Order: sequence, then structure tokens, then C-alpha cells
Amino acid sequence: MKPILLFDIDGTLLHVKRSFLFEIIDQILIELNISKDVIKQVSFAGRTDRDIFLQLISKNGIANDSSFEKVKQLYVDAMQNHLSHEHVEEIPGAADAVHFARSSGLDVGLCTGNFEEVAFKKVEAAGLADLFDFGGYGCNHKDRIYLPEDAHKSYTALKKSKPHPSQYVVIGDTPNDIRCAKHFGARSIAVTTGSFNESQLKPHKPDYIFDGLGNPDKWIDLLRE
Repeated sequence: MKPILLFDIDGTLLHVKRSFLFEIIDQILIELNISKDVIKQVSFAGRTDRDIFLQLISKNGIANDSSFEKVKQLYVDAMQNHLSHEHVEEIPGAADAVHFARSSGLDVGLCTGNFEEVAFKKVEAAGLADLFDFGGYGCNHKDRIYLPEDAHKSYTALKKSKPHPSQYVVIGDTPNDIRCAKHFGARSIAVTTGSFNESQLKPHKPDYIFDGLGNPDKWIDLLRE
């Protein structure tokens, strides 16, 4: 059976320049009358946007549904209106891997902690628009472990087929990417293009660890075995 590839975005396909991202978040915090200092206390790697923004607003004691929806919309609007190619650093080999997978007849989707609207804006800014048509996103869950299941539901609705979880391969750069793959029953590829090196990823037991997504003809062949 052909593998179905689920790509993380940040640290796997691209990096959004931190100066741009922090400027966007700073403006949102100012609008919500939250101290900009709270951003220094927040880790982003491997987390869902829902989890991150709930933590940010909880620092000011306003973590409720209406406050979350407000901050989410502010962030989505800001990213859609201002994020462009100049704010994105493409990770070498990543775009080629996606194109190679598609040209090889594989289905490729997203498994990302980003809000769905932000996810598609990021891949568009990286020149990968229209390559991903299903996925799991960080809109509804604080914990990333539920995202592959969401991607599976999205795939099933789109393709009218219900593959076994073992057919999916989650590709990401953090321990949480590996953890969510294992929770769902998918295989995992960990890449060292983000915040974690091989020695930090290896204890989490991904199926493969690569230093990047270059030479996709070789590693995609491994997935077919």
C-alpha cells in the first residue's frame, strides 16, 4: 500500500522569521492589554496554536471561549494580511520532497499545530500553494496527539477511502510529532531541521531520523518496503 505523507510545517517545511512572528503577536497582546513580556515565557515548538494562545491569554486571567476566539481571529487576520514570501525561510530540500511525492502518485497532507487558515497561508508564502488538500490542524485541540486522527477524517471525506493508520507517515521536527504519530498508529519521520537534534529526537523512537528531506527518492522508497 502506498504511504500517505502528513507534513508538519514549522521546522519541517519552513521557518517563519521570529522577528516577524513576534511583531504580530506583540501587536495582538497590546490590543488585548496583555504584557508583551509573557511571550518570553512561552514555548512554541511542537505545540498547537490553540494551546499556545490559551496559555498567552491565561497569563492575564482571561482564558475563556470568547477571549480565545477573539485572539484567534486577530492572529489569523494578521497572518493572512501580512505574511508574505519575504517572512519565510524555506528549508532546503523540503519543497522538492513534496513535489517529488506528489509526482510519484503519493497523497500528501498536513499535520500541523497551526490554525488551518494560517497553515495554508504559510505554505502559500513558501511557494507550496495547492499541494495540500487535507490535514489535521491546531484549531480544536490543545494536545497534538489528536491531529493525525483529524487528518485521517479529512482524508477519508475527500478521497472516499478509509486507510489503516499504519499507512500514514507523520513527518516533523519535534518529539510531539513523533508522539502524535505513535498515538494514532502511524509511522514517523523525524527531521533535525527544527529545534531538536538527533540525540534529542532519538529517545522518542521515530521510525526514521533524517537531517532533512533531501533525496526524497531514497527515503520514500524506504516507506514502500
